[in-house]
Amino acid sequence: MTSNNSVIRIDNLAAFVIVGKNAMTVTGNKGSTCHVYIRNESGETICGPLPTTWTEPIPIEEIMQFPMPATASHLEALEEHVDTNFVIAADVLTKAAEDEGNCNNNDDSAFPKIVAAGRTETLQMQAIVDKVVELSGTDLPKILYIGTASFDRSDRYNVCTQKFREMGCEIKRLDVSEKDTMPMMEVMKEMVVEWAEVIMCSGGNTLHALLRWKEVGLDLLMKEASLKGVVLCGGSAGAGCWFSSLQTDSLRPDNTKNKEHVKNELSEEELADWDYTKISALGFVDAMCVPHFDKKGTNGVERVEDAERILQESPTTPAI
Repeated sequence: MTSNNSVIRIDNLAAFVIVGKNAMTVTGNKGSTCHVYIRNESGETICGPLPTTWTEPIPIEEIMQFPMPATASHLEALEEHVDTNFVIAADVLTKAAEDEGNCNNNDDSAFPKIVAAGRTETLQMQAIVDKVVELSGTDLPKILYIGTASFDRSDRYNVCTQKFREMGCEIKRLDVSEKDTMPMMEVMKEMVVEWAEVIMCSGGNTLHALLRWKEVGLDLLMKEASLKGVVLCGGSAGAGCWFSSLQTDSLRPDNTKNKEHVKNELSEEELADWDYTKISALGFVDAMCVPHFDKKGTNGVERVEDAERILQESPTTPAI
Protein backbone atom coordinates (compact mmCIF):
# COMPACT_ATOMS: atom_id res chain seq x y z
CA MET A 1 0.00 0.00 0.00
CA THR A 2 1.44 3.41 -0.97
CA SER A 3 0.41 7.00 -0.27
CA ASN A 4 2.42 10.16 -0.89
CA ASN A 5 5.71 8.25 -1.29
CA SER A 6 4.86 6.04 1.71
CA VAL A 7 4.94 2.25 1.66
CA ILE A 8 3.27 -0.18 4.06
CA ARG A 9 5.13 -3.49 4.31
CA ILE A 10 2.94 -6.30 5.67
CA ASP A 11 4.67 -9.34 7.17
CA ASN A 12 3.33 -12.81 6.33
CA LEU A 13 1.68 -13.32 9.73
CA ALA A 14 0.32 -9.78 10.12
CA ALA A 15 -2.56 -7.79 8.68
CA PHE A 16 -3.05 -4.08 8.07
CA VAL A 17 -6.67 -3.40 9.03
CA ILE A 18 -8.34 -0.31 7.55
CA VAL A 19 -11.56 1.12 8.99
CA GLY A 20 -12.52 4.26 7.11
CA LYS A 21 -9.78 6.82 7.63
CA ASN A 22 -8.24 4.78 10.46
CA ALA A 23 -6.06 1.68 10.53
CA MET A 24 -4.20 -0.71 12.83
CA THR A 25 -1.99 -3.79 12.74
CA VAL A 26 -3.21 -7.21 13.85
CA THR A 27 -0.74 -10.07 14.16
CA GLY A 28 -0.85 -13.82 14.58
CA ASN A 29 2.80 -13.97 15.61
CA LYS A 30 4.71 -11.92 18.19
CA GLY A 31 7.50 -11.04 15.78
CA SER A 32 5.27 -10.08 12.84
CA THR A 33 3.87 -6.62 12.17
CA CYS A 34 3.54 -3.94 9.51
CA HIS A 35 6.20 -1.36 8.72
CA VAL A 36 5.87 2.15 7.31
CA TYR A 37 8.54 3.25 4.82
CA ILE A 38 8.81 6.89 3.79
CA ARG A 39 11.33 9.13 2.04
CA ASN A 40 12.47 12.08 4.16
CA GLU A 41 13.44 15.57 2.96
CA SER A 42 17.01 14.39 2.34
CA GLY A 43 15.79 11.66 0.03
CA GLU A 44 16.66 8.90 2.49
CA THR A 45 14.28 6.00 3.05
CA ILE A 46 13.41 5.53 6.71
CA CYS A 47 11.05 3.04 8.29
CA GLY A 48 9.23 2.34 11.52
CA PRO A 49 7.37 -0.79 12.71
CA LEU A 50 3.77 -0.38 13.82
CA PRO A 51 2.74 -1.59 17.30
CA THR A 52 0.67 -4.75 17.49
CA THR A 53 -0.79 -3.89 20.90
CA TRP A 54 -3.46 -1.47 19.66
CA THR A 55 -7.06 -2.45 20.30
CA GLU A 56 -8.44 0.45 18.27
CA PRO A 57 -7.36 1.91 14.92
CA ILE A 58 -5.79 5.37 14.62
CA PRO A 59 -5.80 7.87 11.71
CA ILE A 60 -3.93 6.57 8.63
CA GLU A 61 -2.45 10.04 8.17
CA GLU A 62 -0.80 9.70 11.58
CA ILE A 63 0.43 6.19 10.80
CA MET A 64 2.19 7.46 7.67
CA GLN A 65 4.28 9.75 9.87
CA PHE A 66 5.41 6.95 12.18
CA PRO A 67 9.04 6.85 11.02
CA MET A 68 9.40 10.61 11.44
CA PRO A 69 10.77 12.11 14.68
CA ALA A 70 8.93 14.85 16.52
CA THR A 71 9.83 18.29 15.20
CA ALA A 72 9.52 20.42 18.35
CA SER A 73 12.66 22.57 18.34
CA HIS A 74 13.67 21.84 21.95
CA LEU A 75 13.70 18.05 21.68
CA GLU A 76 17.26 17.69 20.40
CA ALA A 77 18.52 19.69 23.36
CA LEU A 78 16.10 18.38 25.99
CA GLU A 79 18.93 17.70 28.45
CA GLU A 80 19.62 21.44 28.61
CA HIS A 81 16.22 21.92 30.28
CA VAL A 82 16.72 19.47 33.16
CA ASP A 83 17.30 22.37 35.57
CA THR A 84 14.42 24.52 34.27
CA ASN A 85 12.01 25.60 37.00
CA PHE A 86 8.47 24.58 36.02
CA VAL A 87 6.79 25.29 39.38
CA ILE A 88 3.78 27.58 38.96
CA ALA A 89 1.33 26.22 41.57
CA ALA A 90 3.26 26.37 44.85
CA ASP A 91 0.65 28.74 46.30
CA VAL A 92 -2.40 26.61 45.47
CA LEU A 93 -2.41 24.61 48.71
CA THR A 94 -1.98 27.84 50.69
CA LYS A 95 -4.99 29.31 48.93
CA ALA A 96 -6.93 26.12 49.59
CA ALA A 97 -6.14 26.31 53.29
CA GLU A 98 -7.37 29.90 53.39
CA ASP A 99 -10.58 29.13 51.51
CA GLU A 100 -13.52 28.88 53.89
CA GLY A 101 -15.32 26.49 51.55
CA ASN A 102 -12.68 23.85 52.12
CA CYS A 103 -13.92 22.97 55.58
CA ASN A 104 -15.76 19.99 54.08
CA ASN A 105 -13.46 17.71 52.03
CA ASN A 106 -16.47 16.53 50.01
CA ASP A 107 -17.42 20.05 49.03
CA ASP A 108 -17.49 20.48 45.25
CA SER A 109 -15.61 23.75 45.70
CA ALA A 110 -12.55 22.04 47.23
CA PHE A 111 -9.25 22.37 45.40
CA PRO A 112 -6.89 21.06 44.25
CA LYS A 113 -8.34 17.67 43.29
CA ILE A 114 -5.66 15.33 41.95
CA VAL A 115 -5.64 11.64 41.02
CA ALA A 116 -2.04 10.59 40.33
CA ALA A 117 -1.63 7.01 39.07
CA GLY A 118 1.55 4.97 38.77
CA ARG A 119 1.00 4.26 35.07
CA THR A 120 -1.38 5.34 32.33
CA GLU A 121 -3.27 2.03 32.23
CA THR A 122 -4.09 2.36 35.94
CA LEU A 123 -6.60 5.06 35.00
CA GLN A 124 -8.69 2.28 33.44
CA MET A 125 -9.09 0.43 36.75
CA GLN A 126 -12.67 0.80 37.94
CA ALA A 127 -11.78 1.99 41.45
CA ILE A 128 -9.61 4.78 39.99
CA VAL A 129 -12.24 5.71 37.41
CA ASP A 130 -14.86 5.88 40.17
CA LYS A 131 -12.68 8.24 42.22
CA VAL A 132 -12.13 10.60 39.28
CA VAL A 133 -15.87 10.67 38.62
CA GLU A 134 -16.66 11.18 42.32
CA LEU A 135 -14.28 14.13 42.60
CA SER A 136 -15.76 15.72 39.48
CA GLY A 137 -19.15 15.99 41.18
CA THR A 138 -21.04 14.66 38.16
CA ASP A 139 -21.88 11.22 36.80
CA LEU A 140 -20.50 11.95 33.32
CA PRO A 141 -17.73 14.53 33.64
CA LYS A 142 -16.51 16.52 30.66
CA ILE A 143 -12.93 15.38 30.16
CA LEU A 144 -10.15 17.32 28.50
CA TYR A 145 -7.36 15.01 27.38
CA ILE A 146 -3.87 16.54 27.07
CA GLY A 147 -1.46 14.11 25.43
CA THR A 148 1.63 16.32 25.19
CA ALA A 149 3.87 13.86 27.05
CA SER A 150 3.03 11.17 24.49
CA PHE A 151 3.45 13.65 21.63
CA ASP A 152 -0.31 13.70 21.01
CA ARG A 153 -0.31 10.15 19.63
CA SER A 154 -3.81 8.84 19.00
CA ASP A 155 -3.01 5.34 20.27
CA ARG A 156 -2.19 6.76 23.70
CA TYR A 157 -5.40 8.80 23.63
CA ASN A 158 -7.32 5.57 22.99
CA VAL A 159 -5.67 3.86 25.97
CA CYS A 160 -6.05 6.75 28.41
CA THR A 161 -9.69 7.52 27.67
CA GLN A 162 -11.14 4.07 26.95
CA LYS A 163 -13.14 3.59 30.15
CA PHE A 164 -14.47 7.13 30.11
CA ARG A 165 -15.53 6.85 26.47
CA GLU A 166 -17.33 3.59 27.26
CA MET A 167 -19.17 5.41 30.05
CA GLY A 168 -20.38 8.04 27.61
CA CYS A 169 -18.30 10.95 28.86
CA GLU A 170 -17.78 13.83 26.45
CA ILE A 171 -14.07 14.08 25.74
CA LYS A 172 -12.06 16.74 23.92
CA ARG A 173 -8.40 16.58 22.91
CA LEU A 174 -5.99 19.46 23.32
CA ASP A 175 -2.95 18.87 21.11
CA VAL A 176 -0.08 21.29 21.74
CA SER A 177 3.00 19.10 21.20
CA GLU A 178 3.59 20.67 17.79
CA LYS A 179 3.01 24.27 16.70
CA ASP A 180 0.81 23.33 13.76
CA THR A 181 -1.77 21.59 15.99
CA MET A 182 -1.96 24.19 18.75
CA PRO A 183 -5.18 26.24 18.97
CA MET A 184 -5.31 29.95 19.74
CA MET A 185 -4.92 30.98 23.39
CA GLU A 186 -8.58 31.99 23.60
CA VAL A 187 -9.64 28.52 22.48
CA MET A 188 -7.26 26.83 24.93
CA LYS A 189 -8.57 28.91 27.80
CA GLU A 190 -12.17 28.09 26.97
CA MET A 191 -11.37 24.37 26.87
CA VAL A 192 -9.18 24.25 29.98
CA VAL A 193 -10.76 26.79 32.31
CA GLU A 194 -14.39 27.08 31.19
CA TRP A 195 -15.31 23.68 29.71
CA ALA A 196 -13.33 20.91 31.43
CA GLU A 197 -14.49 19.18 34.60
CA VAL A 198 -11.55 16.74 34.46
CA ILE A 199 -8.13 17.36 32.93
CA MET A 200 -6.40 14.10 32.02
CA CYS A 201 -2.70 14.15 31.12
CA SER A 202 -1.02 11.25 29.37
CA GLY A 203 2.12 9.38 30.30
CA GLY A 204 5.27 9.74 28.24
CA ASN A 205 8.07 12.30 28.24
CA THR A 206 7.40 14.57 31.23
CA LEU A 207 10.19 17.02 30.48
CA HIS A 208 8.91 17.56 26.94
CA ALA A 209 5.38 18.14 28.25
CA LEU A 210 6.40 20.57 30.99
CA LEU A 211 8.56 22.56 28.61
CA ARG A 212 5.87 22.74 25.96
CA TRP A 213 3.20 23.76 28.49
CA LYS A 214 5.50 26.51 29.74
CA GLU A 215 6.17 27.70 26.19
CA VAL A 216 2.47 28.02 25.29
CA GLY A 217 1.08 29.09 28.69
CA LEU A 218 -0.92 25.90 29.26
CA ASP A 219 0.62 25.42 32.71
CA LEU A 220 -0.97 28.63 33.98
CA LEU A 221 -4.33 27.71 32.46
CA MET A 222 -4.29 24.37 34.27
CA LYS A 223 -3.52 26.17 37.51
CA GLU A 224 -6.49 28.48 36.92
CA ALA A 225 -8.70 25.46 36.25
CA SER A 226 -7.54 23.75 39.44
CA LEU A 227 -8.63 26.75 41.51
CA LYS A 228 -12.16 26.23 40.16
CA GLY A 229 -12.16 22.62 41.39
CA VAL A 230 -11.39 20.91 38.09
CA VAL A 231 -10.00 17.41 38.70
CA LEU A 232 -6.39 16.93 37.58
CA CYS A 233 -5.42 13.35 36.78
CA GLY A 234 -3.03 11.16 34.87
CA GLY A 235 -0.64 8.25 35.09
CA SER A 236 3.17 8.13 34.95
CA ALA A 237 4.18 11.51 33.47
CA GLY A 238 0.54 12.52 33.92
CA ALA A 239 0.95 11.86 37.65
CA GLY A 240 4.39 13.32 38.29
CA CYS A 241 3.62 16.61 36.56
CA TRP A 242 1.41 17.77 39.45
CA PHE A 243 4.23 17.54 42.06
CA SER A 244 7.04 19.98 42.80
CA SER A 245 9.57 17.50 41.39
CA LEU A 246 9.75 13.99 40.01
CA GLN A 247 12.11 11.22 39.06
CA THR A 248 11.93 10.85 35.28
CA ASP A 249 13.20 8.81 32.36
CA SER A 250 12.64 11.71 29.95
CA LEU A 251 16.19 11.39 28.61
CA ARG A 252 15.71 7.74 27.67
CA PRO A 253 16.69 7.37 23.98
CA ASP A 254 13.34 5.92 22.94
CA ASN A 255 11.18 8.29 25.01
CA THR A 256 10.25 10.09 21.82
CA LYS A 257 7.23 10.51 19.56
CA ASN A 258 7.81 7.44 17.42
CA LYS A 259 9.72 5.21 19.82
CA GLU A 260 9.15 2.16 17.64
CA HIS A 261 11.38 3.71 14.96
CA VAL A 262 14.10 4.48 17.55
CA LYS A 263 14.00 0.93 18.90
CA ASN A 264 14.35 -0.30 15.34
CA GLU A 265 17.46 1.84 14.75
CA LEU A 266 19.41 1.55 18.02
CA SER A 267 21.17 -1.43 19.57
CA GLU A 268 20.17 -2.87 22.96
CA GLU A 269 23.28 -1.27 24.48
CA GLU A 270 22.35 2.15 23.10
CA LEU A 271 18.77 1.84 24.28
CA ALA A 272 19.99 1.02 27.81
CA ASP A 273 22.48 3.91 27.94
CA TRP A 274 20.59 6.48 30.00
CA ASP A 275 20.05 7.65 33.59
CA TYR A 276 17.07 8.75 35.62
CA THR A 277 17.06 12.41 36.52
CA LYS A 278 15.18 14.67 38.91
CA ILE A 279 13.32 17.61 37.40
CA SER A 280 10.92 20.18 38.77
CA ALA A 281 7.23 20.05 37.88
CA LEU A 282 4.11 22.20 38.34
CA GLY A 283 4.21 22.20 42.14
CA PHE A 284 0.63 21.53 43.24
CA VAL A 285 2.05 19.06 45.80
CA ASP A 286 5.31 19.90 47.55
CA ALA A 287 6.99 16.53 47.18
CA MET A 288 8.93 14.46 44.68
CA CYS A 289 6.85 11.92 42.75
CA VAL A 290 8.32 8.55 41.80
CA PRO A 291 5.95 6.83 39.35
CA HIS A 292 6.56 3.16 38.49
CA PHE A 293 8.27 2.90 41.90
CA ASP A 294 8.17 -0.91 41.90
CA LYS A 295 9.57 -1.30 38.39
CA LYS A 296 12.99 -1.49 36.72
CA GLY A 297 13.90 0.81 33.85
CA THR A 298 15.23 -0.28 30.46
CA ASN A 299 18.66 0.82 31.77
CA GLY A 300 18.51 -2.08 34.25
CA VAL A 301 18.21 0.21 37.28
CA GLU A 302 15.39 -0.21 39.80
CA ARG A 303 13.32 2.95 40.27
CA VAL A 304 13.47 2.55 44.04
CA GLU A 305 17.26 2.31 43.96
CA ASP A 306 17.64 5.59 42.09
CA ALA A 307 14.95 7.29 44.18
CA GLU A 308 16.91 6.46 47.33
CA ARG A 309 20.00 8.04 45.74
CA ILE A 310 18.06 11.23 45.00
CA LEU A 311 16.65 11.37 48.54
CA GLN A 312 20.13 10.96 50.02
CA GLU A 313 21.30 13.91 47.94
CA SER A 314 18.22 15.94 48.99
CA PRO A 315 17.30 14.65 52.47
CA THR A 316 14.74 17.40 53.11
CA THR A 317 12.67 16.44 50.05
CA PRO A 318 9.64 14.27 50.84
CA ALA A 319 8.74 11.71 48.20
CA ILE A 320 5.61 9.88 47.12
